[in-house]
Amino acid sequence: MIMEDEVSSTNLSRCITITSLFVPITLIIHLYFRYGNFKVGPQEISWLNDLFFINIIMGPVCLFLSLIGFLLKFTRREYSLLSKLLPHLVFFVFAACGALCSIFGQSLDNAIITFMLACVLNAATILIRPLYAAIYFILIYCFFIYGVTLTQPNQNTVLFNAIDGLCVVAVAFVISWVLWNNNMTRFKQDRLIQSQKQILEYQYEKLSIANQDLEDTNASKDQFFSILAHDLRGPLNSALALTTFLEEGVFEENTDERNKTYNLLQNSLSNSAKLLENVLLWSTNQAGILNFKPQILDVQETLQSSIEVLKIVAAQKNIEIINKVPGQLLISADVDMIHTVFRNLLSNAIKFTPNFGSVEIHAELLNKAVRISVIDFGVGMNSKTLSNLFRIEKKMPGRGTNNESGTGLGLVLCKDFIEKHEGSIVVESKENEGSKFIITLPGRT
Repeated sequence: MIMEDEVSSTNLSRCITITSLFVPITLIIHLYFRYGNFKVGPQEISWLNDLFFINIIMGPVCLFLSLIGFLLKFTRREYSLLSKLLPHLVFFVFAACGALCSIFGQSLDNAIITFMLACVLNAATILIRPLYAAIYFILIYCFFIYGVTLTQPNQNTVLFNAIDGLCVVAVAFVISWVLWNNNMTRFKQDRLIQSQKQILEYQYEKLSIANQDLEDTNASKDQFFSILAHDLRGPLNSALALTTFLEEGVFEENTDERNKTYNLLQNSLSNSAKLLENVLLWSTNQAGILNFKPQILDVQETLQSSIEVLKIVAAQKNIEIINKVPGQLLISADVDMIHTVFRNLLSNAIKFTPNFGSVEIHAELLNKAVRISVIDFGVGMNSKTLSNLFRIEKKMPGRGTNNESGTGLGLVLCKDFIEKHEGSIVVESKENEGSKFIITLPGRT
């Protein structure tokens, strides 16, 4: 697998470096040979003119390539087509420059040092695939040999230069191939390390979130159980005190007081039983062991059966429960869960509705969902109470209109069960005007 992005980015940086450095080098060479105080013969003059010609071309070309490299770098186009072609262009420019210097230098000596330096510089700095590198070195070698045959009259020298040049390109290719493989290995390791780092960071973030959620959940449950213990202790202590009075026969001669005590005892035990039932349902739902068996239900009939259960409670406060839900409105829901939701919402509405009041239930079909509203005209809630309504760690403030108690666990349970049905629950309320609980459930035709 070729690491194209890494190769492109590395080559761009290296091309910028070598082309930028070569610009002042060409200038220094030009100034040195142009204004240097030394004597030259006719052959040296010809060679210097050729050298000046190469420098005049190489300086602007390197400056142009360097500017292109900087432009690509600062415009964040490191992976564009031009960025990928630039190293190949730089390779040929430097190889041709080294070859020309050695070709024109044949009039003075037989050395091919500049050709060798150019080939090694290309091999050591620019990353090119081995196949392309082999082709490029062969082309440069052919260009070099052709130029030497034109400028070197001695055929033996031409032969030696051909052999030396072949050795140079062979060594340069080996260097290029070794560095290519080493860089590919490094790029793969860097990419693997980066990938593992990202995975570790992602897993650490998930663990941090999970740990925070766990801490929040534990804190919420601790707070909830503290509230639960407090709310259970009250009615149980009252029940114990009332049973003590009855056991001692305190109200034996006063029938009205005795009946009143019986009613208080019944209400206290009823509240405790309701609280424990909600706790049991909530804990089994949290543990994931509560069976969820949805079936097609008629909203009106399901609500009416919940109303029948609470008629006695409503009658104690002379509250009328008005079911305005139309028939043939169907939902897919677990019958036990949805009964629990309806009972808790109706019980909550009765609790906060004054005597001789009313509770209304409406429902309508919206697109493919059914919206059910439970409306009371009781004491209502302020914004602070609304914001904490479905938070298990927050104790619901206040009591019912007849001093009824509660923990708010029923509403938390309603929210959990509604969300299990892929529905939603929202509340609209104003103090002293009443509350409206709106639940939305997927409808069925």
